[in-house]
Amino acid sequence: MTRLVETDSTLSGRVSLITGASGGIGQALARRLAGEGAAVALGGVVGPHYAASKAGLHGLTHFLAARLAPSGVTVNALAPALVAETGMLPGDPRQLREQVPVGRLGRPAEVADLAVAILRNPYLTNQVISVDGGIYPR
Repeated sequence: MTRLVETDSTLSGRVSLITGASGGIGQALARRLAGEGAAVALGGVVGPHYAASKAGLHGLTHFLAARLAPSGVTVNALAPALVAETGMLPGDPRQLREQVPVGRLGRPAEVADLAVAILRNPYLTNQVISVDGGIYPR
């Protein structure tokens, strides 16, 4: 586990696992959560198994949430997509922006803000929350 910033804050005692932290969004999220006092564990998933690893994380989220909730531990996941400044866009940002219902790409700070809100909420558990501007309907 890596602690990026030592602070006394509202997220003290919370732990966050961040995959894909080699890019902009992962680094921004790790810095934000650590700055709020959370311990941050970083991991990277690169290559052809990316989609399978994310599906595995969704399954793990649901498995752990059901088992840890009685102990007061909440487990949630964020699923960001089409976030600018990450180096992880699957094409031309101008063309991608036109496809997103909100009319723009996301920002790393927006994903970090939601992560902090989730960690601050002790009632929210067993959720995979998409942060994608509405592009992937459920």
